Amino acid sequence: MEISLNETVRAMSIALDLVEISSLEDKNIVETVSKVNYSNHEFANHSKRTAYIALQVASFLGLNSEIIKRLYLCSLLHDIGAANSLKYSHSSNNFIREHCIKGSEIIKPFPILHGVPDIILYHHENYNGTGPLNIDGHKIPIESQVIRIADLVELLYEENIPPYKQESRIIDWVTSHSNTIFSTEIVDAFLRASSTDKFWFDLENVGFIDSILDEISPNLDIALNLDEFETIACIFSNIIDSKSEFTATHSRGISDLAFSVSRYLGYSEEKCKKMRIAGLLHDIGKVAIPSKVLDKNGPLTKDEFSIIKSHVYYTSIILNKIENIKDISEWASNHHEKLNGKGYPRGLSSKDLCEESRIMAVCDIYQALTEDRPYRTGLNKDKAFEIMMDMASNNFICNDSLNHLKSALL
Repeated sequence: MEISLNETVRAMSIALDLVEISSLEDKNIVETVSKVNYSNHEFANHSKRTAYIALQVASFLGLNSEIIKRLYLCSLLHDIGAANSLKYSHSSNNFIREHCIKGSEIIKPFPILHGVPDIILYHHENYNGTGPLNIDGHKIPIESQVIRIADLVELLYEENIPPYKQESRIIDWVTSHSNTIFSTEIVDAFLRASSTDKFWFDLENVGFIDSILDEISPNLDIALNLDEFETIACIFSNIIDSKSEFTATHSRGISDLAFSVSRYLGYSEEKCKKMRIAGLLHDIGKVAIPSKVLDKNGPLTKDEFSIIKSHVYYTSIILNKIENIKDISEWASNHHEKLNGKGYPRGLSSKDLCEESRIMAVCDIYQALTEDRPYRTGLNKDKAFEIMMDMASNNFICNDSLNHLKSALL
């Protein structure tokens, strides 16, 4: 089985943008050295815009194809270490240093392209050595230097203002930081890239017109096998689970349960792996849910429950960007559907739900019941199964799938 690296990275960049949108609860973020205040930044298309700017700057630097590939991938994933951290950020210097180090650690298992962790580690460094890790000049990887200018330009860009009203302000700011935050070479490349009207029109539209980024992206026509894709799924399941202290092992737990049931049923080795991956990614849409809702210590209001329900919608949106995993996406996205048609988000019923989706649903419920949550301690196995048997008798979940889970756990 082959899975597109490009599609995977683009899907994951959507997840990271959703993380940043949902994490901006503490709107007090100012990067001290560059004096860029992004407390009101929307972040809706931050990864795409950063990648677009980075590739345009790179086009005037004469970089080789391997560097361009690394730059493209890292510009889309550069904030992987910031996921779930913005709300804790009262000291911007500490936050920025922490998210660079954390991002480098998170991305280390990434199975394709060398040098990625260091690029992520140093993407907030300043050319004059005043960045969080205090390295300077050409010791900073060129990819990190390009992402640095692209990231800051994107943060300066305001979606609700026409480009022609902010073009001069952004260019003047970049020019004023030549040979301090940026090298003169990087500034010159940005000035040349941004000298056309097309650059600014593209910047305005890149978030919703995919062809803009597609036309300038390097050929990342690299096929991941299922094991490599699972490695990336593990990276992102760790981000999902760290969203809340009460779900620290939730995705991994469901992944293990789904794999065990699949093995018990005699599924093929490939299908068992796919079920394990679906478990890892089933809650990826929770990156869009504010932590104050996920961690609420008490009953949810109607509005809060509506927000919670949206997470499976976002799971589907993210995973459906990857063409060759439609089965994994379906199983992952249907774990809150009910046989009686009263689940969410699509209100599917028994005739619409395959065995794999039904298994994922019972694994999710069992894992949730046996985990500690803000409002209760985890239940023991017998009590969890008692509750689930009642759910099966009311046609919420599949009785056969529940029995398969029981047998697999014996």
